[in-house]
Amino acid sequence: MTNGRRLLILESTWDEKGQYLRPEISVHPFFQGMTEAMGVSMVYRQFNAKEDLRLLLHDFVRDRRFGYCYIAAHGGDGKIYGVGREEIKLSNIMTASAHAEGKGFIFGACRFVTRQIARRFLWETRAQFLAGYSHDIDWIQSMLVDISFFTFLFRGSGHDAFRAATRLYSEHRLARK
Repeated sequence: MTNGRRLLILESTWDEKGQYLRPEISVHPFFQGMTEAMGVSMVYRQFNAKEDLRLLLHDFVRDRRFGYCYIAAHGGDGKIYGVGREEIKLSNIMTASAHAEGKGFIFGACRFVTRQIARRFLWETRAQFLAGYSHDIDWIQSMLVDISFFTFLFRGSGHDAFRAATRLYSEHRLARK
């Protein structure tokens, strides 16, 4: 059983042009403020490639102190992207997230979480829930919706993850075990 008050944030680069030495946007400062205001413990890590993400997800699943994993990256059609647009397929993510009972996953990635993907992910990983976007969405809008979702989740006033997701991600398809 997880305590549900610890959040792991995994983020890939947002620069699609390979200009990696330029300053770039990040979800980190926004989530830092939210977690500090709510008294939630957060760990932030960047991933560059499939292997980085695999190792981080494997540790997340094994560590009972973490209840939620937020993955922020470019996405599309059943995959997300690492540095240099390296494809990280759904199957790789599910394998790394196997045995995730009681854990929640939120993908801040365009066109990644369809109804079919959500059902398959929940079945294969045994995760408690999966939330995300089935269509393209602006970066700032996505991040603000995701922050709002976590605010509902951590508020602890009877909101369950599916109800919070249904309210906030209403234009996107959701699935529940």
